[in-house]
Amino acid sequence: MKNIDHNYWIGKYAGKDADLCNPDLRITMQELYGRKGFDFGKVRYTFYDEDRNNHCVPDGYSTLAVLNHKYRLKMPFRHEVIKNNEELSKRCHFLAGTIAGEFFFPAHRLGGNTVNQARGCNRGINDMVYLTLESIKNYYYKKSGDYPIRTDLERYGFFFDSFASFDEYIEYNLLQDYGLLPKKYPTNESELIDFWKKSIDFFEARSKRIEEYAIRNSLLE
Repeated sequence: MKNIDHNYWIGKYAGKDADLCNPDLRITMQELYGRKGFDFGKVRYTFYDEDRNNHCVPDGYSTLAVLNHKYRLKMPFRHEVIKNNEELSKRCHFLAGTIAGEFFFPAHRLGGNTVNQARGCNRGINDMVYLTLESIKNYYYKKSGDYPIRTDLERYGFFFDSFASFDEYIEYNLLQDYGLLPKKYPTNESELIDFWKKSIDFFEARSKRIEEYAIRNSLLE
């Protein structure tokens, strides 16, 4: 895999969907997360296949751990905040493009939104990674009653049930530092600054964790 600070979303792939067109990202995801048999496929090929037991083979849909464009548009104050905190903003978005800002869900649509699509559309989550993981925790704890994207998580139960528990899911995906993530959708200047700072804390901690794993398993180039 590439150096831990390699950004998969700039240079040749700037403005493109690195999930679909960057072979280095696919290779890195396969090396880090393919050990349970998950197949991250080949760039610009069909990334899934039929499977009699699981309905489809989970494929590596990686996703940046930052708010998407739709949610950034809901913050009209962001332009001034970015102008006054340019280095902080740039640092956050650069780290989001490294492997520390990437994780995966199955991307084969099964009669509804994928998990990644659902987290971006659900008002109870607002694209927030921490809140997504809290809903995944509820899935494993079999919480009664409703919680955000419950139906979508259950639709992809074959994927989440590959892990015996929420703790195993977190450990496998090297997300043990997810508690550092921002827990609240930013609605003003100070909250957006706090969002960037907490995101950076998470990215840096996860970078170190991934690098330690890669070194132990001789994955770094």
